Amino acid sequence: MKCKVILNNGKPDGYFTAKGELNFGELGFGLFYDLDGDKCFLSYKNGELVQERRGSVPMLMRFKAGQETSCILGMGVSSGSFPVFTNKIEIKNDEKSVEIKLNYTCGGENINLQITAKA
Repeated sequence: MKCKVILNNGKPDGYFTAKGELNFGELGFGLFYDLDGDKCFLSYKNGELVQERRGSVPMLMRFKAGQETSCILGMGVSSGSFPVFTNKIEIKNDEKSVEIKLNYTCGGENINLQITAKA
């Protein structure tokens, strides 16, 4: 279903809106949206949140509460990665919306991110 996507990290320059497509499955959901000309995909399944961005700087991040995962930037030979520790993931959803509250640490910075998708 078509939806409005809001990403907010609580910083003055960290509030973004986009149009998207939200799809629910038996075990989770998938959210597709465009941001700054890049194609983005967010999926949640079996307690793991995956964020993928394709475009000028490809990125793949995985989040699992209480675990260290990684963020991969770039592709092929010009790619690199760094660790990400997920402190907390909260997911609330109904048949027409998803709200994600995510707290993670990467590069020594503690990040709070809220993502909302509503039809």
